[in-house]
Amino acid sequence: MSATYKNIQIGAFKKPLPLTTKKRMAILSRHLTRPGERFLDCGCGAGNYLPLLCERLGINAFGIEHEQAVVDSIQSDLFLKARVSQGDLQMLNYADHEWDHAMLNEVLEHVADERKVLCEIRRILKPGGLLFVFSPNRWFPFETHGVNLKLTGSRTYWLPFVPYLPVKLGELFYDSWARNYWQGQMKKLLEDAGFAIVKRDYLWPTFENRSGRQPRFFSILLPTIRFISNAAEKIFFVRKFGVSQVFVCQKILSR
Repeated sequence: MSATYKNIQIGAFKKPLPLTTKKRMAILSRHLTRPGERFLDCGCGAGNYLPLLCERLGINAFGIEHEQAVVDSIQSDLFLKARVSQGDLQMLNYADHEWDHAMLNEVLEHVADERKVLCEIRRILKPGGLLFVFSPNRWFPFETHGVNLKLTGSRTYWLPFVPYLPVKLGELFYDSWARNYWQGQMKKLLEDAGFAIVKRDYLWPTFENRSGRQPRFFSILLPTIRFISNAAEKIFFVRKFGVSQVFVCQKILSR
């Protein structure tokens, strides 16, 4: 999959949003039921999930972040300073079987080689350890990272059905900022790396205007739009068109 996206670069950290965080924490809480277990947030940004995991779930959570500038920005926070370190997910500086669980929260689509990252995470997980993967869902009809149109040089977020185009065809017209995965693609990627799928889920948008380019009329319709989005998340088949796909995976023992 890496070879089909020519210009993928490691993404800049963006501050997580309250409703998005709440949904993801709800998923994590259903599976992280043993206080004290060691949890590694891979590509953690400024470590915003770490205090939530530690305080609400009793998990011993740490994070690794590629961008040194982001790690430097949290040095005044003593809690995060002790728990967030700079590192490369393709070459993790941890021993085999060191961690109980790990998470890739909208990170895998930005790394240079997603297969190397998954194999490294599998290596550091204990037998039976869980990996939580949140990633773009290509069935969602908009590319939320935006694309750069080659004809105009401008970046667009609201061009419909961009994710539905074959990648090589799309590259004739635009440059992508991140990968986007079909559901079967992500499943195979995880299984090939030595994980068994425990649970699959989907998350619909929270419309918190992360890009800063949300149309103005959304502010008037926002309560209705969020109600519809939350309802769609629970409807069979419709839910599969959510903006993010979620995989809870377990390290296979016999590999």
